[in-house]
Amino acid sequence: MATEASGIRGLAGRALRAILPFAREEGGATARQVFVSSVRVGPRQHELLLIDERGASVGRMKLAGRAHDIAIDPERKRLAVFARRPGYFAVIVDAQSCTPLATITPPEGHHFFGHGIFSADGRLLYATENRFGDDRSRGVVGIYDASGESYDRIGEFETHGVDAHEMLLAGDGRTLVIANGGIETHPDYGRQKLNLAEMRPSIVRIDSETGDLLDETVLDGSLNRLSMRHMTFDGAGAVWFGCQWEGERGVRPPLVGRIGRDGKAKLMAFPDKVAPLARNYIGSVVASRDGSTIATSSPIGGQVFFWDASSGDFRDVVALPDGCGVAATEGEAFLATAGDGRVMRAEGGRLTPVARRDAQFDNHLRRI
Repeated sequence: MATEASGIRGLAGRALRAILPFAREEGGATARQVFVSSVRVGPRQHELLLIDERGASVGRMKLAGRAHDIAIDPERKRLAVFARRPGYFAVIVDAQSCTPLATITPPEGHHFFGHGIFSADGRLLYATENRFGDDRSRGVVGIYDASGESYDRIGEFETHGVDAHEMLLAGDGRTLVIANGGIETHPDYGRQKLNLAEMRPSIVRIDSETGDLLDETVLDGSLNRLSMRHMTFDGAGAVWFGCQWEGERGVRPPLVGRIGRDGKAKLMAFPDKVAPLARNYIGSVVASRDGSTIATSSPIGGQVFFWDASSGDFRDVVALPDGCGVAATEGEAFLATAGDGRVMRAEGGRLTPVARRDAQFDNHLRRI
């Protein structure tokens, strides 16, 4: 378990919390909620877009290329915007002014997978990366010093799998939860999938200070082509995950699961009439603010599915063509975005139009 991160100490022992909204009313009342996503604004033109709960623009900034997900630093009001895989840039952005602070590039033989997370105290930035310079590709977490202005890469550790995708910080402020999608890729072959017959997806827990593997969750061998990629915590601290199926098209495997404290995965069943709507692909997985509801989107199927977090029961489905970005607003409500620029409010099994932007929203929407 080689790691240059072994000597890194001092992470705050507290859970990651949300950044305060930009504006506040007198007396401390929240003036508005702020959300962030990458968007396409023209041929090969991409931007970072910040909107409020009404869909109004709060700020925007040009990007060098297509981005995927955004990490949020609650301590210093910063964002880390990661390029879509195979990605070679991550832009650090001042969240309040929407201006760039620095650009990070991975070392030779590495590329970003589009996801990362700040440590609880904001001193470190962790990024999931593909280390492809060896005989076989493997997932690693790159560690970057975010305490100053240089953002130097100071270490890495293994994710004990390939296709390291989304990463969460557990409530102890120290444990990283990482989804290894199991699909081997190499930038020489673009996004071509090189190992479908040998896939071994997993979700692992890793000590962020030592790089030690604490726990690993894998599915039954018959589901080795069920790539686990995106995750969220529910109100009880269980990990919910969404998958994409790389097997035969006619098969309808479960695409959503939950990992409890015992480390075992329970897969959730779609109703028979609903299962085909997902088209074997889940894009975003997000918990409501109260932790009681899980939203899972399928941009390929053009649907958003909702689950009861405590029982695991399927609740509702709403149609949102090319919709993938989902973020919690208040209570059990969500904001959802689509590739045609629509911003929608989802609550109680209904979608309500909020706004339509002159941009094509990308995969992920985050509440700041």
